[in-house]
Amino acid sequence: MGSRNVLRRVLAGAVVVAAAMTAALGGATAASAHDSLVSSSPSEGESVAALSEVRLDFSANLLGADGGNLVIVVGPDGRHYESACAELAGSTLTLPVALGEPGEYSVEWRAVSSDGHPVSGVIPFTSTGASTSIGAETSPCASAAGVAETSTEAQDTGGMSGLTLGLVLGGGVVVLVGVLIVVILRTRTREG
Repeated sequence: MGSRNVLRRVLAGAVVVAAAMTAALGGATAASAHDSLVSSSPSEGESVAALSEVRLDFSANLLGADGGNLVIVVGPDGRHYESACAELAGSTLTLPVALGEPGEYSVEWRAVSSDGHPVSGVIPFTSTGASTSIGAETSPCASAAGVAETSTEAQDTGGMSGLTLGLVLGGGVVVLVGVLIVVILRTRTREG
């Protein structure tokens, strides 16, 4: 009878551990889901004849109305073509632009996700229109310096995400519970 009580306790413990792991993994998944870019104008790889504004639409309202969200437009000559700083309205960032000579441009952006973490990216596009601006050596937004470098850093956190850590720890607990059950069952078989 003693080994049955031990087995019941181990199984009850395993159920509790499994429930805790499920809750932890569910939380890790939610915590690691940052907001994402849903659409942009121009879109990636698009050719435009004229463009007066860049628009970035995200999956949720962004934080960082105090300047934490940055958008720049860099032309084929390496110059900046944003006319002012990006403006935030809920889940949308807009940036007035005046493009220069035809060629390959890129929209480089960094935004503060609703969970407080930065997300970033680059959207390449082509301008086929006539030159209307000579651009500037630097962005009109002083804080926009280094958006490209920051976007690389934001994407490479260098550590485990909450989901990865939860899966590793959860897997270890499952293996440990399985080993305990096997040991108890073998002990019970030897006693019987």
